[in-house]
Amino acid sequence: MPKKLYFKYGVMGSSKSFDLIRIEYNYRERGMKTLVLVPEIDTRSSGKIVSRTGFSVDATTVSQSENLFELAKYKIQTQHEEIKAIFVDESHFLQKEQIDQLSDIADSLNTPVICYGLRTDFRGLLFESSKRLLELADEIEEIKAVCECGRRANFTARFINGKAIKSGEQILIGSEQYASYCRQCYKNLFPK
Repeated sequence: MPKKLYFKYGVMGSSKSFDLIRIEYNYRERGMKTLVLVPEIDTRSSGKIVSRTGFSVDATTVSQSENLFELAKYKIQTQHEEIKAIFVDESHFLQKEQIDQLSDIADSLNTPVICYGLRTDFRGLLFESSKRLLELADEIEEIKAVCECGRRANFTARFINGKAIKSGEQILIGSEQYASYCRQCYKNLFPK
């Protein structure tokens, strides 16, 4: 894999974590070391990335203030074998500065960085870190999901007590329910 910064994005239910686990496994199966990162704000992780299909991989939890370039540099310098790739789950929870640090890893440490995350929030607005990834990534790929109507889902809706909402905190983990929709079905959740 060329030494690049990759951004693979999707909506809730698009199997982003499963794709990360699948590709990371391919590296390990061939005897290559990887570094898997997950933001600590994602309290569901507990140092593991788990897909809805039940597959999992161990991950290093990182804080919002952690310098990811320094972390990767330290890990690469202290490992007996070179880290062949760095994987980041839930990259939309990172800080904008951390995205810049990930690009520095790809450029200065000559290590590919593959980020997985949401492009937009439940309001249809870009996450700051996803915006920065869209600006910096060498390759961008959408991991597709399907709406209940059969079209491509590209919006995530948040529900509280069974009702779709369009306002509130951008990041709330664990207490809300989310579902993915195409643009038309998403708009239909909020009649004018």
